[in-house]
Amino acid sequence: MDNIENNPFQANEIRFYSIKTIPKFIIRGVPRILFILISYLIIFLFYPIFVRSTINFQNSLIKYFARFKLFLFGYKNINIDAKSLQLLKNNNSQIFFCNHSSYIDIGLLLYLIPNAKFISSEFMSKIPIVNNFAINKCIYLKNEFGGNLTSVIADELKKGAKIIFFSEGVCKKSDFILKLRNGAFVPKLNILPIHIEYEKDKNWVMGEQDMIHHILWQISQGTNKVKIKVAEEYKITEEDKGDIEIFKENFRKYYAKEFGVKLSEKSYKDHPYYKHKI
Repeated sequence: MDNIENNPFQANEIRFYSIKTIPKFIIRGVPRILFILISYLIIFLFYPIFVRSTINFQNSLIKYFARFKLFLFGYKNINIDAKSLQLLKNNNSQIFFCNHSSYIDIGLLLYLIPNAKFISSEFMSKIPIVNNFAINKCIYLKNEFGGNLTSVIADELKKGAKIIFFSEGVCKKSDFILKLRNGAFVPKLNILPIHIEYEKDKNWVMGEQDMIHHILWQISQGTNKVKIKVAEEYKITEEDKGDIEIFKENFRKYYAKEFGVKLSEKSYKDHPYYKHKI
């Protein structure tokens, strides 16, 4: 059995209901939640105008709305160095790979790359109001643990789409990289790697922590810290093109070296949530 430091799926339990956290929630969390609800009401009222606007305007609005939401969650300063910003701004990549440690990841990436699409679980399509935006930003998996999207992704790439993959398949601690799923590697294109690193207690590890407690705990903090790094684009080799398993492992080693994270021999199938579902 792995101890907590060596297990990518196990994090310290977050206990939201305590003498220390309840006052913080009343002072910070409640007003922030009210602002979020008001913002969703505004979105609902102006959604017909939004869908008739230009793509550039929509992307700009999504970018600023994502930043507003991040601010309300306590992410007042997003730590990303100038080199990483330049790599995001000046790249021609269509495939982006990012690690996955929290649903905050989505907000951060919408802020940084508002013109990109996500490979997403279908449950996103069932969230009221959010699904109005998601319908144009998400390419949905057929079920919670994946589906055959090869032809859909190929069509999107032909149209020039930029697509973000969370190829690990589940949330886990940000200092590990799991064995990867195939989706990002099937098109056989270069990949731009992105790494999001939270404070250790800001990781949400699905199945080991309660999501509601995690969100309430985050929204009650004065400031939450996050660091984002971007590496040089991984250039696909002839060896990679010949074998997707080699491609995935070569990319994984490159990612681990660039961002100083641990290579885990576990995959999403080893996650307790996945085992519970099957």
